[in-house]
Amino acid sequence: MGRHRFFFVTPPWRGRYNIDMKNRLLLAWVFASLAAAASADGSILWDLAKNEIPAALQFGKIEKIDGKVALRDGTAFAVPAEAFPDPKNFTVQVTASLCELVQNSDFVAMSKQSRDADDGFTFSMNYRDQPWYARRVAAYVNNIFMSANAIGGQKGPQANTPYTFTLAVRDGAATFYIDDAPYKTCYMAMIPNREPMWIGRGRGQNPKTMPAVVSAVRVYGPDFKYVSPKENVGENPRGAVAGKGWALDIPKIAHPEWPKVLIYGDSISMGYRGSFIPEMLKHDVYVFHCCHFVGGDVPEQALTEMAGRYTFDAVVFNNGLHSLHWSPDKVSDAVVQDRMRKLTQCFKKGAPHAKIYYLLTTPHTSPRPLPDMPVERLGDKNDVVVRLNTLSGAVMKQEGIEVIDVYSILAKRLELAAGDGYHWQGPAYQIITDEIATRVLPALGKK
Repeated sequence: MGRHRFFFVTPPWRGRYNIDMKNRLLLAWVFASLAAAASADGSILWDLAKNEIPAALQFGKIEKIDGKVALRDGTAFAVPAEAFPDPKNFTVQVTASLCELVQNSDFVAMSKQSRDADDGFTFSMNYRDQPWYARRVAAYVNNIFMSANAIGGQKGPQANTPYTFTLAVRDGAATFYIDDAPYKTCYMAMIPNREPMWIGRGRGQNPKTMPAVVSAVRVYGPDFKYVSPKENVGENPRGAVAGKGWALDIPKIAHPEWPKVLIYGDSISMGYRGSFIPEMLKHDVYVFHCCHFVGGDVPEQALTEMAGRYTFDAVVFNNGLHSLHWSPDKVSDAVVQDRMRKLTQCFKKGAPHAKIYYLLTTPHTSPRPLPDMPVERLGDKNDVVVRLNTLSGAVMKQEGIEVIDVYSILAKRLELAAGDGYHWQGPAYQIITDEIATRVLPALGKK
């Protein structure tokens, strides 16, 4: 997150389908083709193996050989908009193999968005050789970035290996899957449109595209109920809602009367959420999570809107590990405190009835002396951590925000550090969970 830019791509065909004499023949051909596919299987509305791709929905040289389409040098094709008669209930699956992993390139598996409105969806991926965490598979709903992860983690995606991208839209809510594994569930309604669905190009992606072979594309209608064999909904399913410049991981709310806690922060919040969420559920408390950090200017409008999306009873936020470049020679004390004050004001304005807590930045640690030995010392950037905690603590005192000091605790437990300088092992995150729970639960009237 951080700075957000939203792009709109002009498709190779310009404008929407205008029912004039020029397009009547094309539409007649499209409807006839779709009807033929539907007659074979009532649930399949469009099938790359059986349907022809209209010339108007091809960009560059498109050839289908044995039901497959090779995309190179920016070529792309689209599924007609008429293949989506019920825009709130459908399933689409695209299977593609990357021909080669091209540095700084993108592959768009599916994109159905308008040029001039925030609607529809995009499912895409990029490739970066290093660092591995710069690789992402991204889902967009209503032109809003929802999440990012990399196929294969540190190992990365594999060339000439088929991956199946699935989007299931049920009553307007979208869930994204990769090889049947659930990737992101959105609890916000997707705004429909009458655009075709492009494969190979989409919303403002890097013009450097990844060559791929698309071996299957199928669009299913509302009668088809996609069920993933890898999906385990569980007793407390979670999904996402988002707005311009923000996204929240949220629980499915079955008990509106339960207290609601917002946690906001960098990867440390990702670490402790794993124990904090189930701990709060034991006390009938819902946890909402925004993984984000301020490394420069504060996106005040976005964060205030995010904090006001639900009526929160408590807010816990941290910010610091991604600001270790804020040394005195680069960022003055006044600027640091101004940014932290603005960040604090976002939560005070957005959640005026919430009890707010600030979690001090955790220590920066040195590497392990040997791979099988624990961390023994603080890191070379820890003086910046101390400075940020001191300056932030002063702001919190002025703003009436209670501080939770996990820095002092973990500075004495360096053996629990992960060894990468920034992160921690499970027992350390449990300590953070316990410290927060000790403060938050009494404020919520819980024991």
